[in-house]
Amino acid sequence: MMIKQKQERKGSLMRRFWQMAFAMLLVVGFAAGTIPEPTAEALYLLTDGITTVITGTDRVDASRIVLAGAETGETDVTLDAGKKVTILQGGSERYATSRAGETVSALLRRADVSVGPLEMVHVDLSGEDIVLKIASDFTYYETVAEAASYETVYVTDYTIPKGETRVTQQGADGTHNVTYEVVYADGTLVSRQAIAVDKGTAVDEVIGTGTLVKTAQPGDTIESVIMNEDGSGYLLLKSGDSLHFYGSMEVSCTAYNSAEPLVGTITATGTKVHKGVVAVDRKVIPLGTQMFITTLDGSYTYGMGSAEDTGVFGKAVDLYMETVYEMNQFGRRPSVCYFLDK
Repeated sequence: MMIKQKQERKGSLMRRFWQMAFAMLLVVGFAAGTIPEPTAEALYLLTDGITTVITGTDRVDASRIVLAGAETGETDVTLDAGKKVTILQGGSERYATSRAGETVSALLRRADVSVGPLEMVHVDLSGEDIVLKIASDFTYYETVAEAASYETVYVTDYTIPKGETRVTQQGADGTHNVTYEVVYADGTLVSRQAIAVDKGTAVDEVIGTGTLVKTAQPGDTIESVIMNEDGSGYLLLKSGDSLHFYGSMEVSCTAYNSAEPLVGTITATGTKVHKGVVAVDRKVIPLGTQMFITTLDGSYTYGMGSAEDTGVFGKAVDLYMETVYEMNQFGRRPSVCYFLDK
């Protein structure tokens, strides 16, 4: 009987010893500020040689929280009050409502949700409701705004003289949204790979390479015409060159050759007839006017011409052809004269 009382007294003393030791450990720890912040791995203490788990104080470490859809840099973010929270774990689904000033860790603790050693907490704040997914393996997508440098783009410019380059738009840095695919396995980040990038706010620097010439190459034809409201514009040629015209006129074109009777070899301006000489009514088209001439239907391109001769009246021009065959083949056709810069 006395032996049993001694054992009970010894056990009671041991329990009191461990309780006092635990209390002293907490007091010393708080005073020194050395008690580590509790994490998802529970804090263990020994009482009477038996392992005891201290519950209600465990907190999910910030390194095990993955945050999506939030601008804050903190992972254990403070949630907005009154939000519906869906908690997904191991095929189960439960719900909670966030409270004012409550963090992710605090909400999980209040909801009595434990996180395993290899599990992560994926917090999705991108929608109207909050979704917490707890798993060891998962894939998710996040979009991040990142700095973006401008790019330099070279384009052909029909308004710039050929052989010259000019900055037509200054570049400016900006940002773009990059979408990443993030993969976790056994609580460890496996990969984070960019899968999409939007255009963003950076402004490209545009450098124009000129194609503008004063004289078209022999045999060159018109690819397209850019017409301004004032009647001026640009001829974009198939060679890649461009010509600026300040005006145009639809005319009746007749071919001629010096082999015809009464056709001389010297023009009204004193030049010798040759391919490119155009006879005009000087009251309609001044002598010395430089032109690019093509038929209205585009079937024939005379090309470069100069008003050097006279002998026609009104909106009509005569085009000198080098051979009688060419003259007869062309005959007379409705055409258009584009008046070029000198």
